[in-house]
Amino acid sequence: MEIIPIAVIAIVSTILIAIIKFNRPEIAILISAVTGVIIFSKLFPYLEAILSALTEISNETNIDLSFIDIVFKVIGIAYICEFSSHICKDAGENAISSKVELAGKILILFVSSPVILALLELLSNIL
Repeated sequence: MEIIPIAVIAIVSTILIAIIKFNRPEIAILISAVTGVIIFSKLFPYLEAILSALTEISNETNIDLSFIDIVFKVIGIAYICEFSSHICKDAGENAISSKVELAGKILILFVSSPVILALLELLSNIL
């Protein structure tokens, strides 16, 4: 099972952070960030497989591939914002965390605007 190495990395990092946190909190935050990057990097092959499958499905169903790209951009923005927001919260910077979340929401709205416009155009054609 692929989750076992990820769980081991997470548990070892958590124990290490718990030990270091009181004496060197800046190192603990760095360990947390690096752990997140390592875990995320282990997921790239799975993300590539999902992207490949969705591309194949879109080719078979004649769905515009740009819509699939937008979905992946939105998902990527959401994951990156959540990851960085949690790191800010771990560092005790709740104000910065909320700004990252707001920035993510605005970027998601911006990136998804072509889909929203296409839906509005489709609705106006139907009515």
